[in-house]
Amino acid sequence: MSRGALHQVDALMAAAPSHGWSPLFAERYPHAGGPDCHAGYLADQDGYEVELVAD
Repeated sequence: MSRGALHQVDALMAAAPSHGWSPLFAERYPHAGGPDCHAGYLADQDGYEVELVAD
């Protein structure tokens, strides 16, 4: 995914579990990538992982 707006990352993170994706580092969201980064991390049952990063 290319970088998106904050609301796009938040919407994808909220919808992801209903599509089979589990949040990684949920306790650190939205700053799992560091204090200056708005990002979410997801994994599916097959082991694929994605990083969603806002501009």
